Amino acid sequence: MVANQAVLCTGFALGEGALAALAMLVPALFYHGMILNVPLGEIPFALYGIYSSVLGVLYGAFSAVSANQFLDRAQHPHTSLAQSVLGWTAAFAIALFGAFFLGVADELSRVSLIVAYVLGVPVLLLTRTVAYAAITSRIRAGRLQFQKVAVVGSRADTVRFLLNGNLWKTGYRLAGTLYLEEAVDADGNFREGAIVEFARHWVAGGAEFIVFVGEIGDIDGLEKLTNELKRFAINVVCVPATDNVSFKFLDVVPLGPNNALRSLRKPMSDGAVLAKRIFDVAGAGLGLLLLSPLFAAVALLIKLDSDGPVFYRQERRGFNGRTFHIWKFRSMTVTESGRKMTQARVGDKRITRIGAFIRRTSIDELPQLINVLSGEMSLVGPRPHALMHDDELGEQLASYAHRQRIKPGISGWAQVNGYRGETSTFEQIEGRTRHDLYYIDNWSIFLDCWIIVLTVFSSKTRRNAV
Repeated sequence: MVANQAVLCTGFALGEGALAALAMLVPALFYHGMILNVPLGEIPFALYGIYSSVLGVLYGAFSAVSANQFLDRAQHPHTSLAQSVLGWTAAFAIALFGAFFLGVADELSRVSLIVAYVLGVPVLLLTRTVAYAAITSRIRAGRLQFQKVAVVGSRADTVRFLLNGNLWKTGYRLAGTLYLEEAVDADGNFREGAIVEFARHWVAGGAEFIVFVGEIGDIDGLEKLTNELKRFAINVVCVPATDNVSFKFLDVVPLGPNNALRSLRKPMSDGAVLAKRIFDVAGAGLGLLLLSPLFAAVALLIKLDSDGPVFYRQERRGFNGRTFHIWKFRSMTVTESGRKMTQARVGDKRITRIGAFIRRTSIDELPQLINVLSGEMSLVGPRPHALMHDDELGEQLASYAHRQRIKPGISGWAQVNGYRGETSTFEQIEGRTRHDLYYIDNWSIFLDCWIIVLTVFSSKTRRNAV
Protein backbone atom coordinates (compact mmCIF):
# COMPACT_ATOMS: atom_id res chain seq x y z
CA MET A 1 0.00 0.00 0.00
CA VAL A 2 1.35 3.40 -0.99
CA ALA A 3 0.20 6.43 0.99
CA ASN A 4 1.24 9.94 1.82
CA GLN A 5 2.33 11.01 5.31
CA ALA A 6 0.08 14.07 5.23
CA VAL A 7 -2.88 11.87 4.29
CA LEU A 8 -2.11 9.44 7.12
CA CYS A 9 -1.85 12.29 9.64
CA THR A 10 -5.13 13.73 8.40
CA GLY A 11 -6.73 10.31 8.78
CA PHE A 12 -5.52 10.06 12.36
CA ALA A 13 -6.77 13.58 13.08
CA LEU A 14 -10.23 12.89 11.66
CA GLY A 15 -10.61 9.49 13.28
CA GLU A 16 -9.33 10.38 16.74
CA GLY A 17 -11.02 13.78 16.63
CA ALA A 18 -14.40 12.17 15.86
CA LEU A 19 -13.88 9.64 18.64
CA ALA A 20 -13.00 12.41 21.09
CA ALA A 21 -16.19 14.27 20.15
CA LEU A 22 -18.25 11.12 20.74
CA ALA A 23 -16.45 10.48 24.03
CA MET A 24 -17.76 13.86 25.18
CA LEU A 25 -21.20 13.79 23.58
CA VAL A 26 -22.42 10.28 24.43
CA PRO A 27 -21.87 10.43 28.24
CA ALA A 28 -23.42 13.90 28.36
CA LEU A 29 -26.58 12.86 26.51
CA PHE A 30 -26.80 9.59 28.48
CA TYR A 31 -26.51 11.47 31.78
CA HIS A 32 -29.25 13.96 30.87
CA GLY A 33 -31.60 11.43 29.30
CA MET A 34 -31.14 8.34 31.47
CA ILE A 35 -29.92 9.64 34.85
CA LEU A 36 -31.64 13.02 35.14
CA ASN A 37 -34.65 11.88 33.05
CA VAL A 38 -34.70 15.16 31.14
CA PRO A 39 -37.39 15.08 28.42
CA LEU A 40 -35.94 14.59 24.94
CA GLY A 41 -37.04 18.01 23.76
CA GLU A 42 -35.32 19.77 26.67
CA ILE A 43 -31.87 18.16 26.31
CA PRO A 44 -29.44 20.86 25.05
CA PHE A 45 -28.35 18.94 21.95
CA ALA A 46 -27.00 22.02 20.19
CA LEU A 47 -24.87 23.14 23.14
CA TYR A 48 -23.29 19.74 23.72
CA GLY A 49 -22.97 19.14 19.99
CA ILE A 50 -21.01 22.36 19.48
CA TYR A 51 -18.90 21.78 22.60
CA SER A 52 -18.11 18.20 21.56
CA SER A 53 -17.25 19.30 18.03
CA VAL A 54 -14.82 21.94 19.31
CA LEU A 55 -13.28 19.38 21.64
CA GLY A 56 -12.94 16.92 18.76
CA VAL A 57 -11.28 19.47 16.48
CA LEU A 58 -8.78 20.42 19.17
CA TYR A 59 -7.91 16.82 20.00
CA GLY A 60 -7.71 16.02 16.29
CA ALA A 61 -5.13 18.77 15.83
CA PHE A 62 -3.02 17.37 18.66
CA SER A 63 -3.46 13.90 17.16
CA ALA A 64 -2.12 15.05 13.79
CA VAL A 65 1.02 16.46 15.41
CA SER A 66 1.60 13.27 17.38
CA ALA A 67 1.01 11.09 14.30
CA ASN A 68 3.47 13.14 12.26
CA GLN A 69 6.16 12.70 14.92
CA PHE A 70 5.37 9.00 15.20
CA LEU A 71 5.66 8.48 11.44
CA ASP A 72 8.90 10.48 11.38
CA ARG A 73 10.21 8.07 14.05
CA ALA A 74 10.94 11.16 16.13
CA GLN A 75 9.19 9.59 19.09
CA HIS A 76 8.31 6.15 20.37
CA PRO A 77 4.88 4.63 21.09
CA HIS A 78 5.13 5.23 24.85
CA THR A 79 5.68 8.94 24.22
CA SER A 80 2.75 9.13 21.82
CA LEU A 81 0.49 7.46 24.39
CA ALA A 82 1.49 10.06 26.96
CA GLN A 83 0.73 12.72 24.37
CA SER A 84 -2.74 11.24 23.97
CA VAL A 85 -3.54 11.92 27.63
CA LEU A 86 -1.93 15.37 27.51
CA GLY A 87 -3.73 16.21 24.26
CA TRP A 88 -7.11 15.12 25.67
CA THR A 89 -6.49 17.17 28.82
CA ALA A 90 -5.39 20.23 26.86
CA ALA A 91 -8.33 20.00 24.45
CA PHE A 92 -10.74 19.65 27.36
CA ALA A 93 -9.22 22.65 29.16
CA ILE A 94 -9.22 24.87 26.05
CA ALA A 95 -12.82 23.98 25.18
CA LEU A 96 -13.92 24.60 28.75
CA PHE A 97 -12.14 27.95 28.81
CA GLY A 98 -13.91 28.88 25.57
CA ALA A 99 -17.27 27.97 27.09
CA PHE A 100 -16.46 30.05 30.16
CA PHE A 101 -15.38 32.99 27.98
CA LEU A 102 -18.65 32.84 26.04
CA GLY A 103 -20.68 32.61 29.24
CA VAL A 104 -22.17 29.17 28.61
CA ALA A 105 -20.01 27.12 31.02
CA ASP A 106 -22.78 27.13 33.67
CA GLU A 107 -25.13 25.42 31.19
CA LEU A 108 -22.80 22.42 30.94
CA SER A 109 -23.29 19.68 33.53
CA ARG A 110 -20.20 19.28 35.72
CA VAL A 111 -20.98 15.59 36.27
CA SER A 112 -21.23 14.87 32.55
CA LEU A 113 -17.97 16.75 31.90
CA ILE A 114 -16.09 14.83 34.58
CA VAL A 115 -17.49 11.48 33.46
CA ALA A 116 -16.70 12.23 29.80
CA TYR A 117 -13.13 13.20 30.64
CA VAL A 118 -12.46 10.15 32.82
CA LEU A 119 -14.03 7.69 30.36
CA GLY A 120 -12.33 9.37 27.42
CA VAL A 121 -8.80 8.66 28.71
CA PRO A 122 -8.88 4.82 28.39
CA VAL A 123 -10.96 4.95 25.20
CA LEU A 124 -8.54 7.27 23.42
CA LEU A 125 -5.48 5.49 24.81
CA LEU A 126 -6.74 2.10 23.61
CA THR A 127 -7.64 3.48 20.20
CA ARG A 128 -4.22 5.06 19.69
CA THR A 129 -2.45 1.93 20.93
CA VAL A 130 -4.33 -0.29 18.47
CA ALA A 131 -3.97 2.17 15.57
CA TYR A 132 -0.24 2.75 16.04
CA ALA A 133 0.39 -0.99 16.49
CA ALA A 134 -1.49 -1.71 13.25
CA ILE A 135 0.48 0.95 11.36
CA THR A 136 3.78 -0.32 12.76
CA SER A 137 2.92 -3.89 11.81
CA ARG A 138 2.08 -2.92 8.23
CA ILE A 139 5.27 -0.87 7.89
CA ARG A 140 7.50 -3.68 9.18
CA ALA A 141 5.80 -6.17 6.89
CA GLY A 142 6.47 -3.90 3.92
CA ARG A 143 2.77 -3.34 3.25
CA LEU A 144 2.82 0.42 3.82
CA GLN A 145 5.14 3.00 2.25
CA PHE A 146 4.37 6.65 2.84
CA GLN A 147 7.60 8.50 2.03
CA LYS A 148 9.36 8.60 -1.36
CA VAL A 149 13.15 8.76 -1.59
CA ALA A 150 15.39 9.43 -4.60
CA VAL A 151 18.94 8.06 -4.46
CA VAL A 152 22.12 9.50 -6.00
CA GLY A 153 25.43 7.62 -6.11
CA SER A 154 27.64 5.35 -8.12
CA ARG A 155 25.92 2.26 -9.46
CA ALA A 156 27.76 -0.09 -7.10
CA ASP A 157 27.19 2.07 -4.00
CA THR A 158 23.53 2.67 -4.82
CA VAL A 159 22.78 -1.01 -5.37
CA ARG A 160 24.58 -1.91 -2.13
CA PHE A 161 22.58 0.71 -0.20
CA LEU A 162 19.26 -0.46 -1.62
CA LEU A 163 20.02 -4.12 -0.92
CA ASN A 164 21.16 -3.48 2.66
CA GLY A 165 18.72 -0.70 3.51
CA ASN A 166 15.37 -2.56 3.45
CA LEU A 167 13.69 0.76 2.74
CA TRP A 168 10.43 -0.94 1.86
CA LYS A 169 10.18 -2.34 5.43
CA THR A 170 10.63 1.05 7.07
CA GLY A 171 7.93 3.05 5.32
CA TYR A 172 10.03 4.34 2.41
CA ARG A 173 9.51 3.78 -1.30
CA LEU A 174 12.20 4.22 -3.91
CA ALA A 175 11.14 6.96 -6.30
CA GLY A 176 14.16 6.96 -8.60
CA THR A 177 17.93 6.69 -8.89
CA LEU A 178 20.65 8.77 -10.50
CA TYR A 179 23.87 6.89 -11.14
CA LEU A 180 26.86 9.22 -11.15
CA GLU A 181 28.36 7.30 -14.08
CA GLU A 182 25.42 8.45 -16.19
CA ALA A 183 25.71 12.11 -15.11
CA VAL A 184 29.04 12.95 -16.76
CA ASP A 185 29.83 14.80 -19.97
CA ALA A 186 31.99 13.61 -22.84
CA ASP A 187 35.15 14.59 -20.91
CA GLY A 188 34.12 12.56 -17.85
CA ASN A 189 33.26 15.61 -15.74
CA PHE A 190 30.19 15.50 -13.52
CA ARG A 191 27.30 17.56 -14.85
CA GLU A 192 25.89 19.58 -11.95
CA GLY A 193 22.78 20.27 -13.97
CA ALA A 194 21.96 16.57 -13.88
CA ILE A 195 21.47 16.71 -10.10
CA VAL A 196 19.23 19.75 -10.43
CA GLU A 197 17.03 18.15 -13.09
CA PHE A 198 16.86 14.90 -11.13
CA ALA A 199 15.82 16.73 -7.97
CA ARG A 200 13.31 18.93 -9.79
CA HIS A 201 11.67 15.89 -11.34
CA TRP A 202 11.28 13.99 -8.09
CA VAL A 203 10.32 16.99 -5.96
CA ALA A 204 7.43 17.41 -8.37
CA GLY A 205 6.81 13.68 -7.99
CA GLY A 206 6.40 13.95 -4.23
CA ALA A 207 9.83 12.76 -3.04
CA GLU A 208 10.67 13.74 0.55
CA PHE A 209 14.37 12.82 0.52
CA ILE A 210 17.34 13.03 -1.80
CA VAL A 211 19.88 10.46 -0.55
CA PHE A 212 23.56 10.77 -1.48
CA VAL A 213 25.40 7.46 -1.17
CA GLY A 214 29.18 7.65 -1.14
CA GLU A 215 32.20 8.71 0.83
CA ILE A 216 30.92 11.05 3.55
CA GLY A 217 34.48 12.18 4.19
CA ASP A 218 34.45 14.10 0.89
CA ILE A 219 33.07 17.23 2.53
CA ASP A 220 33.89 19.55 -0.38
CA GLY A 221 32.20 17.25 -2.88
CA LEU A 222 29.12 16.86 -0.70
CA GLU A 223 28.89 20.61 -0.20
CA LYS A 224 29.05 21.19 -3.94
CA LEU A 225 26.24 18.71 -4.58
CA THR A 226 24.12 19.98 -1.69
CA ASN A 227 24.44 23.63 -2.74
CA GLU A 228 22.79 22.76 -6.04
CA LEU A 229 19.73 21.52 -4.18
CA LYS A 230 19.19 24.46 -1.85
CA ARG A 231 16.67 25.85 -4.31
CA PHE A 232 14.26 23.00 -3.42
CA ALA A 233 12.23 22.31 -0.28
CA ILE A 234 13.48 18.78 0.26
CA ASN A 235 15.47 16.77 2.79
CA VAL A 236 19.00 15.96 1.67
CA VAL A 237 20.86 13.22 3.56
CA CYS A 238 24.19 11.46 3.13
CA VAL A 239 24.70 7.72 3.61
CA PRO A 240 28.15 6.10 3.78
CA ALA A 241 28.94 3.55 1.09
CA THR A 242 29.36 0.51 3.30
CA ASP A 243 27.89 -2.91 3.98
CA ASN A 244 27.90 -2.16 7.72
CA VAL A 245 24.29 -1.67 8.83
CA SER A 246 24.85 -2.05 12.58
CA PHE A 247 26.81 1.16 13.21
CA LYS A 248 24.52 4.19 13.43
CA PHE A 249 24.99 7.94 13.21
CA LEU A 250 22.46 9.49 15.58
CA ASP A 251 22.63 13.16 14.65
CA VAL A 252 24.92 16.09 13.98
CA VAL A 253 26.12 18.27 16.87
CA PRO A 254 28.16 21.49 16.88
CA LEU A 255 31.70 21.06 18.18
CA GLY A 256 33.52 24.38 18.18
CA PRO A 257 33.30 25.86 14.65
CA ASN A 258 32.62 22.42 13.15
CA ASN A 259 29.74 20.00 12.95
CA ALA A 260 30.37 16.49 14.24
CA LEU A 261 28.53 13.22 13.62
CA ARG A 262 27.33 11.74 16.88
CA SER A 263 27.23 7.95 17.06
CA LEU A 264 26.43 7.64 20.78
CA ARG A 265 24.65 9.94 23.23
CA LYS A 266 24.02 9.96 26.93
CA PRO A 267 20.76 8.06 27.41
CA MET A 268 19.28 10.79 29.62
CA SER A 269 19.62 14.56 29.71
CA ASP A 270 20.48 16.35 32.94
CA GLY A 271 16.83 17.34 33.32
CA ALA A 272 15.70 13.75 32.82
CA VAL A 273 18.25 12.52 35.37
CA LEU A 274 16.93 15.04 37.90
CA ALA A 275 13.29 14.09 37.21
CA LYS A 276 14.06 10.39 37.59
CA ARG A 277 16.00 11.04 40.81
CA ILE A 278 13.11 13.00 42.34
CA PHE A 279 10.75 10.20 41.31
CA ASP A 280 13.08 7.61 42.88
CA VAL A 281 13.57 9.43 46.17
CA ALA A 282 9.84 10.11 46.56
CA GLY A 283 8.90 6.53 45.66
CA ALA A 284 11.58 4.87 47.79
CA GLY A 285 10.87 7.08 50.81
CA LEU A 286 7.14 6.46 50.61
CA GLY A 287 7.72 2.76 50.02
CA LEU A 288 9.95 2.33 53.08
CA LEU A 289 7.42 4.20 55.20
CA LEU A 290 4.38 2.21 54.05
CA LEU A 291 6.14 -1.15 53.96
CA SER A 292 7.82 -0.94 57.35
CA PRO A 293 5.24 -3.31 58.99
CA LEU A 294 5.86 -5.83 56.18
CA PHE A 295 9.62 -5.50 56.71
CA ALA A 296 9.22 -6.31 60.40
CA ALA A 297 7.00 -9.33 59.70
CA VAL A 298 9.36 -10.73 57.04
CA ALA A 299 12.38 -10.20 59.32
CA LEU A 300 10.68 -12.17 62.09
CA LEU A 301 9.75 -15.04 59.76
CA ILE A 302 13.30 -15.25 58.39
CA LYS A 303 14.75 -15.48 61.91
CA LEU A 304 12.24 -18.16 62.89
CA ASP A 305 12.75 -20.14 59.69
CA SER A 306 16.56 -20.57 59.63
CA ASP A 307 19.79 -19.47 61.21
CA GLY A 308 21.55 -16.45 59.76
CA PRO A 309 21.06 -12.70 59.26
CA VAL A 310 17.80 -11.13 58.12
CA PHE A 311 19.52 -9.05 55.45
CA TYR A 312 22.55 -9.73 53.36
CA ARG A 313 24.55 -7.57 50.97
CA GLN A 314 25.98 -8.79 47.70
CA GLU A 315 28.40 -6.99 45.39
CA ARG A 316 26.87 -6.00 42.07
CA ARG A 317 27.95 -3.92 39.08
CA GLY A 318 25.88 -0.80 38.40
CA PHE A 319 25.93 2.57 36.69
CA ASN A 320 29.00 3.12 34.46
CA GLY A 321 30.41 -0.20 35.67
CA ARG A 322 30.85 0.92 39.29
CA THR A 323 30.38 -1.77 41.93
CA PHE A 324 28.08 -1.44 44.94
CA HIS A 325 26.53 -3.69 47.58
CA ILE A 326 22.88 -4.52 47.04
CA TRP A 327 20.49 -5.04 50.00
CA LYS A 328 18.21 -8.10 50.04
CA PHE A 329 16.21 -10.16 52.51
CA ARG A 330 18.07 -13.44 53.00
CA SER A 331 16.18 -16.18 51.17
CA MET A 332 18.85 -18.90 51.12
CA THR A 333 20.99 -20.74 53.64
CA VAL A 334 24.09 -19.09 52.08
CA THR A 335 25.07 -15.44 51.67
CA GLU A 336 27.50 -15.44 48.77
CA SER A 337 29.55 -12.32 48.05
CA GLY A 338 28.86 -12.05 44.33
CA ARG A 339 32.44 -12.59 43.21
CA LYS A 340 32.24 -16.38 43.51
CA MET A 341 28.82 -17.98 43.65
CA THR A 342 26.31 -20.36 42.09
CA GLN A 343 23.16 -18.93 40.51
CA ALA A 344 19.88 -20.05 42.06
CA ARG A 345 17.90 -22.53 40.00
CA VAL A 346 14.44 -24.09 40.15
CA GLY A 347 14.27 -26.50 43.10
CA ASP A 348 17.50 -25.17 44.63
CA LYS A 349 17.94 -26.86 48.03
CA ARG A 350 19.65 -23.77 49.43
CA ILE A 351 16.40 -21.77 49.29
CA THR A 352 14.63 -21.68 52.66
CA ARG A 353 10.89 -22.16 53.15
CA ILE A 354 10.17 -18.48 53.71
CA GLY A 355 12.82 -17.72 51.09
CA ALA A 356 10.83 -19.52 48.40
CA PHE A 357 7.82 -17.34 49.14
CA ILE A 358 9.62 -13.98 49.28
CA ARG A 359 11.56 -14.79 46.09
CA ARG A 360 8.40 -15.78 44.23
CA THR A 361 6.64 -12.57 45.30
CA SER A 362 9.80 -10.40 44.91
CA ILE A 363 9.53 -9.33 48.57
CA ASP A 364 13.22 -10.24 48.96
CA GLU A 365 14.07 -7.31 46.65
CA LEU A 366 12.26 -4.64 48.71
CA PRO A 367 15.30 -3.69 50.90
CA GLN A 368 16.81 -2.31 47.69
CA LEU A 369 14.71 0.76 48.38
CA ILE A 370 17.69 1.64 50.62
CA ASN A 371 19.97 1.43 47.56
CA VAL A 372 17.56 3.72 45.72
CA LEU A 373 17.65 6.33 48.47
CA SER A 374 21.46 6.20 48.55
CA GLY A 375 21.59 6.81 44.80
CA GLU A 376 23.12 3.47 43.84
CA MET A 377 19.95 2.19 42.19
CA SER A 378 16.68 3.40 40.69
CA LEU A 379 13.15 2.12 41.16
CA VAL A 380 13.16 1.06 37.52
CA GLY A 381 16.12 0.04 35.40
CA PRO A 382 18.08 -2.99 34.20
CA ARG A 383 18.48 -5.57 36.96
CA PRO A 384 22.06 -5.75 38.24
CA HIS A 385 23.77 -9.12 38.42
CA ALA A 386 26.44 -10.48 40.70
CA LEU A 387 29.96 -9.62 39.52
CA MET A 388 30.76 -13.19 38.58
CA HIS A 389 27.64 -13.57 36.43
CA ASP A 390 28.08 -10.08 35.00
CA ASP A 391 31.52 -11.00 33.67
CA GLU A 392 30.26 -14.29 32.24
CA LEU A 393 27.27 -12.70 30.50
CA GLY A 394 29.44 -9.92 29.08
CA GLU A 395 31.66 -12.52 27.43
CA GLN A 396 28.67 -14.24 25.82
CA LEU A 397 26.96 -11.11 24.47
CA ALA A 398 28.91 -8.00 23.49
CA SER A 399 25.96 -5.63 23.98
CA TYR A 400 25.27 -6.88 27.50
CA ALA A 401 27.55 -4.26 29.11
CA HIS A 402 25.55 -1.50 27.38
CA ARG A 403 22.96 -1.94 30.15
CA GLN A 404 25.30 -0.09 32.52
CA ARG A 405 24.65 3.27 30.82
CA ILE A 406 21.79 3.86 33.27
CA LYS A 407 21.30 3.08 36.96
CA PRO A 408 20.17 -0.48 37.72
CA GLY A 409 16.65 -0.90 39.05
CA ILE A 410 14.59 -2.94 41.46
CA SER A 411 12.38 -3.89 38.53
CA GLY A 412 12.80 -3.40 34.80
CA TRP A 413 11.30 -3.73 31.34
CA ALA A 414 12.89 -7.16 30.92
CA GLN A 415 11.40 -8.46 34.17
CA VAL A 416 7.83 -7.36 33.43
CA ASN A 417 8.13 -9.06 30.03
CA GLY A 418 9.00 -12.41 31.59
CA TYR A 419 12.82 -12.27 31.48
CA ARG A 420 13.53 -13.04 35.08
CA GLY A 421 15.45 -15.72 36.93
CA GLU A 422 17.99 -17.94 35.24
CA THR A 423 20.21 -16.80 32.37
CA SER A 424 21.47 -20.26 31.43
CA THR A 425 20.73 -19.99 27.69
CA PHE A 426 21.81 -17.46 25.10
CA GLU A 427 18.16 -16.75 24.27
CA GLN A 428 17.49 -15.73 27.88
CA ILE A 429 20.56 -13.48 27.94
CA GLU A 430 19.80 -11.91 24.58
CA GLY A 431 16.11 -11.39 25.40
CA ARG A 432 16.86 -9.74 28.74
CA THR A 433 19.52 -7.51 27.21
CA ARG A 434 17.31 -6.53 24.27
CA HIS A 435 14.50 -5.43 26.60
CA ASP A 436 16.87 -3.54 28.90
CA LEU A 437 18.38 -1.64 25.96
CA TYR A 438 14.89 -0.84 24.69
CA TYR A 439 14.10 0.69 28.07
CA ILE A 440 17.27 2.79 28.01
CA ASP A 441 16.51 4.09 24.52
CA ASN A 442 12.86 4.84 25.30
CA TRP A 443 12.93 6.02 28.90
CA SER A 444 10.21 8.29 30.23
CA ILE A 445 8.54 8.86 33.59
CA PHE A 446 5.38 7.39 32.07
CA LEU A 447 7.25 4.20 31.14
CA ASP A 448 8.64 3.97 34.69
CA CYS A 449 5.13 4.27 36.13
CA TRP A 450 3.83 1.64 33.71
CA ILE A 451 6.62 -0.79 34.65
CA ILE A 452 5.85 -0.31 38.36
CA VAL A 453 2.17 -1.09 37.69
CA LEU A 454 3.12 -4.21 35.71
CA THR A 455 5.56 -5.27 38.43
CA VAL A 456 2.71 -5.40 40.92
CA PHE A 457 -0.12 -6.74 38.76
CA SER A 458 1.30 -8.60 35.74
CA SER A 459 1.69 -12.38 35.93
CA LYS A 460 4.66 -12.16 33.54
CA THR A 461 6.67 -10.47 36.29
CA ARG A 462 6.51 -13.59 38.44
CA ARG A 463 7.24 -15.97 35.57
CA ASN A 464 10.51 -17.93 35.98
CA ALA A 465 10.99 -16.68 39.55
CA VAL A 466 13.24 -19.01 41.58
